Amino acid sequence: MNILSDILKSSIPNYEIELPSTGKKITFRPFLVKEEKVLLVAQQSNDYNEILRAMKNTIESCFDKIENAGELPLFDIEYMFLNLRAKSIGEIVNPIFICPHTNENIDLEIDLLDVKVEKQKDHTNKINIKDDITITMKYPSVNIVTKEDKDEKAKGSEYFYDLAAKCIETIETKDETIDVTMLPKKEVEEFIDNLTNDQFSMILNFFSTTPRLKMKVDYRTSDGVEREATFTTLTDFFG
Repeated sequence: MNILSDILKSSIPNYEIELPSTGKKITFRPFLVKEEKVLLVAQQSNDYNEILRAMKNTIESCFDKIENAGELPLFDIEYMFLNLRAKSIGEIVNPIFICPHTNENIDLEIDLLDVKVEKQKDHTNKINIKDDITITMKYPSVNIVTKEDKDEKAKGSEYFYDLAAKCIETIETKDETIDVTMLPKKEVEEFIDNLTNDQFSMILNFFSTTPRLKMKVDYRTSDGVEREATFTTLTDFFG
């Protein structure tokens, strides 16, 4: 038993947020110095997969009842991490934004607790490719994306074909519901290859309308014009 560690545990606060994908309330604590060290090493590596893994491990350590964060949708992970970072280091960040109109650096101030996950009204994870065939999609997760990057096929336009194969969860016909996650990858790829362009476009629309972080920030450029910046990724907020 470490008496000093026990003393510190009793002083660590807890916070609560709603998981964007389900609306379920979950509690978390701020990350500790040992966890911040891991995040800093990952950030310094400039390796996207390494950063995602560090975020995943930190979330599993700090959030209650989250045992495999790698299976959560990426937008959940990003939202959880923003709130975790806000309560661990500070709610206010000051990213430097390069205005696309004047090409000047703009110092912004953002409250991370004001950042929300935007959900489009027409978005659905159930895709009716025919009257009697419905595909259920799962959202890209840390586990899927990190594997994706290692796959030599996941280059350029091939990326979305391979991502689609990994994100199809079930295929429902009038006679049965097929658990696609149990099928060989080659069989799923053949299914995708035999879709029409219109049918595959429905799958692409699922990815393009997937919930995501979104915040609009007003700023003024040196020419006196009021403009608006839209932030949608973690890199935006910490740039």
